[in-house]
Amino acid sequence: MSLDAMDWVWTRSTAKGTARMVLLAIADKCPDDACTAYAGTTMLVQRTNAARSSVVAAVDKLLDGGELRVVEGSKGPRGETVYHLPRAVGHVRSMPEDIRFRGLESGPVQNPDRSENRPPEGRETGPEGYGNRTPTGPESGPQNAYERKHQAEQQQARATRSALIPELGPLDGALATAGIPVRWSLGLGEQRDVWRLVQAHGVEALVARAATRTTPGAEPKPARYWLRVWGDLDRAPAARPGPATAAPYTDNLAAGLALLHAQKEGNP
Repeated sequence: MSLDAMDWVWTRSTAKGTARMVLLAIADKCPDDACTAYAGTTMLVQRTNAARSSVVAAVDKLLDGGELRVVEGSKGPRGETVYHLPRAVGHVRSMPEDIRFRGLESGPVQNPDRSENRPPEGRETGPEGYGNRTPTGPESGPQNAYERKHQAEQQQARATRSALIPELGPLDGALATAGIPVRWSLGLGEQRDVWRLVQAHGVEALVARAATRTTPGAEPKPARYWLRVWGDLDRAPAARPGPATAAPYTDNLAAGLALLHAQKEGNP
């Protein structure tokens, strides 16, 4: 699920009531930061615990408000509608306080009164006693460990990528509309390469090329894959000589043979 997409709903969405619950249910289904997910009405009814008519009305309201969009031409594995949360794209949730302080656990604790790198039993040091505390109880359970691992992976991925340059916004939007979600994990130089291809061939050509390599409902491909695919547009095959090129040579050969035959006929 995309925790960033859910955080956007909690902190930025203007939806209320059932519409807000429907938007949260769809955001919870987003597999990555492309903020695209399939969701059927039956599933939304089960997750929101609302009447079917209320869910349908909520989806219509979200579509009218622009916080939700249907990805045309794409369907889920059982024919579900594929939705896109356009305003949640690029949203990054703020780092929780426990993550900011967790860096203190990575080094030894300076404690001149003890040789061990831990405080005396019953005492806790660091900001609000958190820095040197060994997690116990519910926070040390497998769910909490998974949450910490997921957060660390997302933060590491963001640290190695550049924000999408504004020039690629139309391409990103056209790809999303065509049902081709892209993981934009590119450096600035690679994004400039994509922009050069857009200038050389146009957005429609890049989207058309990507559509030939996309299966409805497939997992989003990384932008580096599409950069290689689009690079083929610069390597169009050279034109081969056709019949028009060979025709003058054939005509001259036939004329020469005819002249030779006429000379033989005139000089027996």
